[in-house]
Amino acid sequence: MRARTRSVRAMLHRAMGLSAAFALVLMGGFFTLFSYDLEDVIFSRIVAAEADRPEPGHVPGITRYDGHSALPPWLAERLRPDAPAGEYEVPAGSHGHFHVAVRPGDGGGPRYFAFDVTRLTSTTDNLKRTAGLLLASALLALLAAALLARLVARRLGRPLERMVEWIRAEGAPPPGDDGGVAEVRTLLDALLARDARLQEQLEREQRFNRDASHELRTPLAVAQGAVEILELDPPKDTETFDRLRRAVSQMGLLTEGILWLARERRSEERCDLHRVSRELIALYGHLRRSEGIELAIESAGEVHAPLPASVARVMMGNLLKNALAYTDEGRIVIAIEPSAWTLTDTGAGFGRAEPGSESHGIGLSLVERLAQRFGWTLCIDAVEPRGTRVRLSWRG
Repeated sequence: MRARTRSVRAMLHRAMGLSAAFALVLMGGFFTLFSYDLEDVIFSRIVAAEADRPEPGHVPGITRYDGHSALPPWLAERLRPDAPAGEYEVPAGSHGHFHVAVRPGDGGGPRYFAFDVTRLTSTTDNLKRTAGLLLASALLALLAAALLARLVARRLGRPLERMVEWIRAEGAPPPGDDGGVAEVRTLLDALLARDARLQEQLEREQRFNRDASHELRTPLAVAQGAVEILELDPPKDTETFDRLRRAVSQMGLLTEGILWLARERRSEERCDLHRVSRELIALYGHLRRSEGIELAIESAGEVHAPLPASVARVMMGNLLKNALAYTDEGRIVIAIEPSAWTLTDTGAGFGRAEPGSESHGIGLSLVERLAQRFGWTLCIDAVEPRGTRVRLSWRG
C-alpha cells in the first residue's frame, strides 16, 4: 500500500502550527506557575519584614497575636503551638487566606503576625481575565505563526512546484528561480547534470545504432538480392538454400528493430496482428523440436495494433522463437485480443530452464526495449504445472 503523501507547504503549515501551540501551552503553564510562586514569595517577604521591624504596624492588614492562645480558633488549629520561627502560608477556608510569620516572644511564648491576603490573591474574576489574556495572546501568536508559515512555505514550496512542473513537461526549459534556497539550487543542478548525462548516453546509443544498422544494411541488401536471384533458379541443395533465406530474413528483421530504437519519433503505422502471426508461424515453424508440437492462432477477427508491422515481426518473432526453443511437446497458442497479443506454451516455464540451456543473444532484451519505445507493456509469467505465458498489451 502506498504511503500517504503531503505537500511541503502542508507539512510546514502543520509543523509551525503545532510548534506554536506547544510553545504557547508550555509558556502559559510556566507563566501561571511562576505567577503563583512569585505571589507567595512576595507575601512571605512582606510579613517577614513586618515581623522583624522594631516597631511593627506599618503594613495594613497585618495583625499581631501574642501567644498561641490569642490566635483565632480557625487560625490556631492550623498552626502548632511549637511551630518554629518562620513564615507559613495558611488557607483558612471561608475566613480567607493568610501568610503568618512566627517569631519568639518576650515572655518565651511565640508571637504571630498574620497577613490577610484574601483580597490580594487571584480571584475567579482575575483568573478569567488572565485566561482571556492568555487566549488572546495564543490566538495572536497562532495567527503570526500561520502567516510566517505561509511565507516560508511559499518561498520553499514554489520553487519545488516549478521544478516538478519542469520535470513533468517534456522539453520545457529549467526553472530559473530557486527561491534563494541552497538545497533547491543544489537539487536543480543535480537534475540538470543527470539529464545531461542521460542525453549524452542516449545520443551515443542512437549514433551507435544508426551506424551499426547502416553497416549491416549494405551487406544485408547484397545477401537479400542474391537470395532473390537464386529463387528464380533454386539450387539443388534446397535445405541449405532455405536456411540461408531464413537467416537473411531474420537478419533483416533484427536490423529493422535496431533501427527503430535509434529513431526519435514514434510511427503512427498500424499492423494486422493476425497476418503478422501467420507470417511468423510460417517463418519459424521449422524450429519445432518435434512434429507433435501444435502451433495455433486464436482470434475473433482482425486486430490492428498501433505498431509498424516490421517492429511487430521483431518483437513477436523473438517471443515465438523462445517458445519453440523451450517446448518439447504440447501446444504453442497465440491469442489475439483487441488490446493484447498473448503467447502461451507448454514448455519448461519461465525461469525454470536447466542451467546451460538458456537462450542467448539480444532477443528478449530487444523485445523489452521496443515495447518500452512504443509504450507497450510486456508481462512474462510461468504457468502451472508447465509452460509460460507472454503478454504484449497496449492502450486502446
